[in-house]
Amino acid sequence: MIHIYIGDGKGKTTAAVGQAIRNLGSGGKVLFAQFLKSMETGEVNILKSLDDLMLIRPHMRHRKFIWHMSRTELDETKTDILKGFNDICGIINKDGFSLVVLDEVLDIISCGFLEEPVLISLLESRPETEFVLTGREASEKLRSMAGYITLMKKEKHPFDRGIKARKGIEY
Repeated sequence: MIHIYIGDGKGKTTAAVGQAIRNLGSGGKVLFAQFLKSMETGEVNILKSLDDLMLIRPHMRHRKFIWHMSRTELDETKTDILKGFNDICGIINKDGFSLVVLDEVLDIISCGFLEEPVLISLLESRPETEFVLTGREASEKLRSMAGYITLMKKEKHPFDRGIKARKGIEY
């Protein structure tokens, strides 16, 4: 089944981490892939320490926000993401994961780094696997495939008042 966590609000990755922990606690095996994360986030240290969880953060030459990248950096990032996604597909098809989290995968589609049919092909090839997809928005096609869709809607956020992201809270 496919879980989609979307929206402009805080909590998509946090919910995905919670789902991964729940799956592990029930004897599952989890692959947790993070795309577009420009820094070491708080959850990474914990996820690295968990047995039966494989954390993958595809190599990216440029670990910064995409709106700060030059055209060349964007092109290189696309190349890096495609290679990382293909590597992840190989791992998913080889190892028996009960849950696969693709954190920010919807955003790499929105940014033009990955074609949606490539993701759909992966999802359709593994109907027995639970997938969690996160990002700001999902297409109607992906929405129609999902068993769960959760919208994280921002009503108020400290960033809007000029407060910078805080370690352990926002990252």
